[in-house]
Amino acid sequence: MTVTAIASKQSDLFDQSSPGGLSDAALTERVVGYAGQIASLTARFLDLLVEFDKRGVWSGEGVRSCAHWLSWRTGLSLRAAQEHLRIAHALHELPQMHAAFAQGRLSYSKVRALTRVATTDREEELVNVALSATAAQVERIVRSVSHIDRRENEADTGRVESSARWQWNDDGTLAVTMRLSPLDGARFLAGVVRSEYESTRTAGDPDLPLPETAPNAPRSAAGSADLWRHVPSNIADAVVAMADTMATVTAMPTYAPGAEIVIHTDADDAGAEPHLDSGPAISETDVDEASCGGSRRTVTHRRGRKDVVLRWGRKRRLPTHTLLRLVSDRDRGCRHPACGRTRHLHAHHVRFWRDGGSTDPDNLIMLCSTHHRALHNGEFTIRAVGDQQFTFHTPSGTAIDTAPTITAPDSWRPDSMIAADAIEPVGGGALDLGYTLEVLYAAWEWRTGQHTTPIAA
Repeated sequence: MTVTAIASKQSDLFDQSSPGGLSDAALTERVVGYAGQIASLTARFLDLLVEFDKRGVWSGEGVRSCAHWLSWRTGLSLRAAQEHLRIAHALHELPQMHAAFAQGRLSYSKVRALTRVATTDREEELVNVALSATAAQVERIVRSVSHIDRRENEADTGRVESSARWQWNDDGTLAVTMRLSPLDGARFLAGVVRSEYESTRTAGDPDLPLPETAPNAPRSAAGSADLWRHVPSNIADAVVAMADTMATVTAMPTYAPGAEIVIHTDADDAGAEPHLDSGPAISETDVDEASCGGSRRTVTHRRGRKDVVLRWGRKRRLPTHTLLRLVSDRDRGCRHPACGRTRHLHAHHVRFWRDGGSTDPDNLIMLCSTHHRALHNGEFTIRAVGDQQFTFHTPSGTAIDTAPTITAPDSWRPDSMIAADAIEPVGGGALDLGYTLEVLYAAWEWRTGQHTTPIAA
């Protein structure tokens, strides 16, 4: 079906008035009204998704999970697909929240936040607060509830779990957030102090402490306790020094993705900015600085080519480190259309070695362990079509698309039962976070029997 035909079929599903011709009031009404419709339709979508997951409709053809199927077939990122599934299953146990969502009274953003802390005992109060709060206020409440719950749980168990996360920012910088247990935190800070000492010591500073055999030997000023620095207020330099130390003292395999700094350049365009592997662009100054380290590798690309084609034919079955690096850099993870996994990968001969397949880029492809096993179990097949290109097929021969076309169902109509202003908060105003949390926890404690008389809200 063409785009024109689809648009014609859907012409009666939506208001087709030109936005530029609407009055301010009409435009406002539609923006708010459509937001409520989106919330309601999203709730319905998540209902369908739960049933879809329970039945296992997504299984087969090497698809590893419902989230991977959803990412492949609907264009969602894997993280977004996993969040949709988490929320869908959580709502199945939260009828009041589900009803408000289906009525377009709670937005997806609010529901996504609430389901992180909501339980059947907490649901009523959380929904009531969310109906009169903005999404930002709901996020603040949920963060505070999570913090209080975690603190109480750690007090009960006497154990703190260390955690750390990282992400590339939009401006190309790397953000790292850590929460360490007391002991792990002390170990980390001790490493920071040692790195600070190593990066700032002068020629007269000692490499090692005085021998234990001479405990009363005189200590120089350079070797005194005053030499040791306290933990610096800005630990960035010390942390980078710690990373550089590990990069130089820890032995790694010849080919170890992620264990070295990989910089990509363009041989045909001197003006093209080099960039980090799966990371942002960097300057030539950064490239020069990285060249001083021992864990950097530069990968040069040529336009219109798949790098240097290395062919080993039937002389050897296992690819060399150079060939493996080339194929890995080309595929950037598992090549199955529904995957994208980047760890635990295997180099697979598309035409099996036992059947005369050669060991070269036209016959090698990277697959994760799950899809490698699924391939050998006959759940899908791969065909090499030349020039290092490959196609995936179901057992019946149907091509498995990399990005299937997304179309809306012809039978859908906006729900006339959703009020035009359903999505708007009721009441609202400034949030007294402390009072809100006090009332919420008082109500929850009373419900669980810790109070014998109701707490007035």
